[in-house]
Formats: sequence, structure tokens, C-alpha cells
Amino acid sequence: MSIHTDSQALDPDEYTRRVKAGDEILYLKEAAALVRKPESIMRYYRHLGIGPRSFRHGRNVAYWKTDLILWIAEESRQPGGRDSGAHTNARPQVGRSRTPQRRNGKAS
Repeated sequence: MSIHTDSQALDPDEYTRRVKAGDEILYLKEAAALVRKPESIMRYYRHLGIGPRSFRHGRNVAYWKTDLILWIAEESRQPGGRDSGAHTNARPQVGRSRTPQRRNGKAS
């Protein structure tokens, strides 16, 4: 299955072709329910580029239903599941330190 890129947009020609073929657009919540994964996992897969193909539809992340079904089918063909290890290459989130700090900024 193709991996998404942020540059993928909703192409009007593709939209017309898919709608005529009976495909439909699902937003994150609907897509997560279809593939039976939490929304957070779908966001994480999108972040890593290992999930189903997705695109921006306005402010929303969207998926074509057919792409979700093909992604599930591809997952089922892999004997050990997702053993490419792509999810292990994720960089840790940048944010607050886990070390407690005092008001003067020094660790306790």
C-alpha cells in the first residue's frame, strides 16, 4: 500500500473518479472505527508514514474507504503483522523534561 505524504491533496479528478466508482471519504474517527484501531494509533501511523494513505480535506485528515480496506488486506498478508520495524524508528516526542523542577528552574 502506498504511504501517505503531506503533499498529497484531494485531486478533483481522483475525487470524481472514486465517487463515481462508489468510494467514499472517511474522516479520522470513522476510519479508526472501520479498521478497529484507536484514533491515536491512526494519528501515530500517519506521523510515521506507515499507515493507510491519507490526505487533508479542509482541516480534517481523511481517508478513502477503499484505501483503508486495501491497507487491512495488506496487513493480513504479513505473517508476523507489521514486522518491518518502521514504528520502532520513531523519534521521541520533544517536550517537557520529566525531571521535576523548582520555581527557580533547578531540578530537585
